[in-house]
Amino acid sequence: MILILRMYFLSIKSNVYFEKIAQRNTEKNEILAPTRGQIFDRNGELLATNELGFSVAINPFLRTEKTLQKALEFLVSYFPKTTLNELQKEYEAGYSPYNHSPIVVIPFVPYEEMQKIYSRLIQNPNIVISPGIKRLYPQKMLASHIIGYVGSANADDVQKNLVAKYTKIVGRLGLEEKYNHFLQGELGSKKTKVNAFNKEVDLLLEEPVKNGEDLTTSLDVRIQKILDQQFVGKNGSAIVMDVHNGEILAAGSYPEYDLNDFVGGIPHKKWKALIDDPHKPLLNKFSASAYPPGSVVKMGIALSFLEHAGIDEKTLIDTPAYVELGGRKFRDWKIGGHGKSDMIKAIKESVDVYFYLLSQKVGVENIAQSLKKMGFGEKTGIDLLGEKSGIMPTPEWKMRQYGEQWFVGDTINISIGQGAFLATPIQIARYTALLASGMLPVPHFLTQKGGEKVIYQTQNVLTPIQKQKLPAIALGMYQVCNSPGGTAYRYTKDAKVKFACKTGTAQVVGIPQEIKKRIKEEDMGYFHRSHGWITAFVPYRNPKYAITIFVEHGGGSGAASPILVNIVNQMFDMGYFKEVK
Repeated sequence: MILILRMYFLSIKSNVYFEKIAQRNTEKNEILAPTRGQIFDRNGELLATNELGFSVAINPFLRTEKTLQKALEFLVSYFPKTTLNELQKEYEAGYSPYNHSPIVVIPFVPYEEMQKIYSRLIQNPNIVISPGIKRLYPQKMLASHIIGYVGSANADDVQKNLVAKYTKIVGRLGLEEKYNHFLQGELGSKKTKVNAFNKEVDLLLEEPVKNGEDLTTSLDVRIQKILDQQFVGKNGSAIVMDVHNGEILAAGSYPEYDLNDFVGGIPHKKWKALIDDPHKPLLNKFSASAYPPGSVVKMGIALSFLEHAGIDEKTLIDTPAYVELGGRKFRDWKIGGHGKSDMIKAIKESVDVYFYLLSQKVGVENIAQSLKKMGFGEKTGIDLLGEKSGIMPTPEWKMRQYGEQWFVGDTINISIGQGAFLATPIQIARYTALLASGMLPVPHFLTQKGGEKVIYQTQNVLTPIQKQKLPAIALGMYQVCNSPGGTAYRYTKDAKVKFACKTGTAQVVGIPQEIKKRIKEEDMGYFHRSHGWITAFVPYRNPKYAITIFVEHGGGSGAASPILVNIVNQMFDMGYFKEVK
C-alpha cells in the first residue's frame, strides 16, 4: 500500500509541480533597463550625456569550476588595470543559483578601447560582451552645483526605486537628483523561450523600455564660462537671472569640482581632498548657504520706510557719524557721517545712519513683514534640492531660538543687513528681479521636459505704495553705479550698459567699541575679512536681467563690483542687450 501510494504521488500529484518547474526552466524573463535622458543648455549644448561603450560579463554557474579562474585570468591579461581579486568580488556579488544571466564584472569599457581587443575577447565562450553606457559630463566642472551627477545606487536607492536596481545608478545632487524620476525612464521586459544551453529560441512577450526624457535648461554655457573666468582664485557665487520669468542663465558656486570624478565612484583620495577643503567646493553657495546680506537689502527696507515712516524719497534727515543707544555707538561706515540725506542719497552712498534712525521709527515688525513678502526668510522654490530659507529675524524668532527678548539694537542691525539676518544669493537675485519688474518670480533652470515648455508663475507681493515708489528706488540704484559718490561708481562708470545696482559689505566679525579706526581688510586673516556683495538689474530702463555677485571673504564690495562689470560687458558683446542712453 505504501509503495502504491508513493507511485501515485510521484506520477499523478507531482506532475503539475514538475510541469511548472520545467516551464520555468524553458522560459526566460529579462528586465530591460532604460537609457538615461540627456541635459542641454538653452542653445543645445550638452551638459550631461551618455558615453557609448561595452560591458564585460562572465557566464553564470562557473563559481566552483576552474573555467571561472581561467576566464578571470583571461580578462586580466587584456585589462591590466583590473586585478584578479576585484573581478572575483564582482562575480561573487552577482552570483546566485537562480541567476541565469551573465554576470557583469567590468561595467564599462570605452568604445575605442574595446575596438582593439573585441575580436579576441569574443573567442572565449565564457565571456559575454554587451553594449553599455556611462554618464558623461562634457563640460567637466562647469555648472557642477547645478547639474549634479549620477552615483552608484545603494541598498536604500534600490528599495525605493526599482529602476535603479537595474540601471545601478541614481541622480545625486543638482538637476540629476531633482529630476531623476524623469531622466531615468521606465523599465521594459522580455519573455523568451530558451533551450538547455540558455540560448533564446523564441520571443514570447515584450514590454518596450521607455528611455529617459531629455531636459532643456535655461543655462547659457557661454555666460557660465564667463562666471568661471571671473572667479578664478576667488570663492563665492554669481547668478544671472531673467527678471520677468525667473529663468537662470548662469549660476556658479565657487570653487567647483569635476562631475566626472563621481561617475562609477570617486577615488578616496579625491573625495578626502574635497571634504577637507576649507573653501567647501561641494557646497552649493548660491542656494544652499546663507550669509549676512549687508547693504544690498537697503532698497527693500527703504520701501518699508516709505510706507510706514511718513516720509517720501525726498525727505531730508540729519545723518551724523553715529547713533548712540544704551551706551553703544552704532557707527556709519563713513567717518564724519553724511550730513543730511534723503532716501535717494541713502541708497546711492549707502548711508547707514539713515537706516538706523528710520528703522527705530518704523519698527522691526513692519520691516520684517515687508521683507518676508519680498522673499526673505523663505525658500525661493528654485528647482534644486537642499535650498536654505535663510533667517528673517523677528522678536518671536529670537525668543523661540534663544529665549531672549528683542532689543532696539537688534532692529538697527537688521536695517543694514547684519545681526542675525541671513540670506542666500538666490534670494538676493530674486528680490533684485522684484525691484526691477514689480513681480516676484520663481528662479528655475528647467524650461522644457520632453519637448514641452514648463511655465512658472510670478507673484504680485508689493503694496500699491511700494510699487508706486519703485522708480525712486531704481533712481537711487542708478546713482550707485553712474553718479560720482555712488559706492560702485569708480568700478562701474565705464560699463558698456547703463544699469542700476547696490553694493554691500557684510562683516563676519564685530568691531569693538574702543576701536576708533578699523583695520584694513587686506591686513585681516582670510576668514575674518568681510563678504563682498553687489546686485544689479540690467539695463536701467526696460530691465531684462538681475545679476548678483557674492565674493566670500572678498574684503568688501570692491571685490564684487569689477566682476559685475565684466559680466555685463561680455553679455553686451554677445548681443544680450543694447546700451540704453
